[in-house]
Amino acid sequence: MLLHGYGYWGSGAFGGGFPWMGTAMWVALIALAALAVFAAVRIGRSSGRRNDADPKERGLEILTERFARGEIDAETYKSMKDEIEA
Repeated sequence: MLLHGYGYWGSGAFGGGFPWMGTAMWVALIALAALAVFAAVRIGRSSGRRNDADPKERGLEILTERFARGEIDAETYKSMKDEIEA
């Protein structure tokens, strides 16, 4: 029997007629916690890679990026590359 204001399961924790809301809230909470752990691990791994890189290699990467964007010309690129590699 369905009474006014009550579902088949009684009043429930989140109001009458919505017994699945408790389960939905737990699923959402667990998904949010998993997302937070995933983000923390991902950020930790990406920051570790940058710190372990060889400064000479990183300098060449930055120089190549600047050349690709057109900030420096080919002659400047070659001279700066020779200095970094020396």
